Amino acid sequence: MRIGIDIDDVITNTSELVRIYVEKNDNNGDLKNYMEDIMKANMVTPKIEKFFEENAYNIFRDVNIKENAVEIIKKLLNSGNEVYIITSRGEICCKGSEKLTYDYFKKNNINYTKIFFDSFEKAKICEENKIDIMIDDSVKHCREIADKNIKSILFTSEVNKDILATVPRVSSWLELEEKINEINN
Repeated sequence: MRIGIDIDDVITNTSELVRIYVEKNDNNGDLKNYMEDIMKANMVTPKIEKFFEENAYNIFRDVNIKENAVEIIKKLLNSGNEVYIITSRGEICCKGSEKLTYDYFKKNNINYTKIFFDSFEKAKICEENKIDIMIDDSVKHCREIADKNIKSILFTSEVNKDILATVPRVSSWLELEEKINEINN
């Protein structure tokens, strides 16, 4: 099976660290009003662009990995699956982030088959690469992927926790492992 996996808020606890950086850098409270946009890397104001320019690299470098993510990805690969990392991260939004991500994955023993950076059209990438199932924290991406008749699983995050979803949802890597096993059987 070919499994696509997003990085931020799926493999890593990115929103958690973004919130800390926002609180540390938000002198007048403007950024807190745009938390969802910041989490989704929507550059809707010059202040958000500046925040990303100044902090994205450090956030990507220092973010913690979600519990059980490394072990379950390893299990998936050892079971004969292919793991494709499909992320919006890349040189378009953050210079140096591709090398940083490769180094981060190596340092943290996160194995994969291939990484796709600057993935803003994830449904198209999944279709072109014959992905069987995609795990993402974006309701929009999961919906678009499901519309292509590709299975998708929504990983609950700070940004999507209150949004109703028509695709299966998980809140941990252990739940994700169960859901993948259900789909695979």
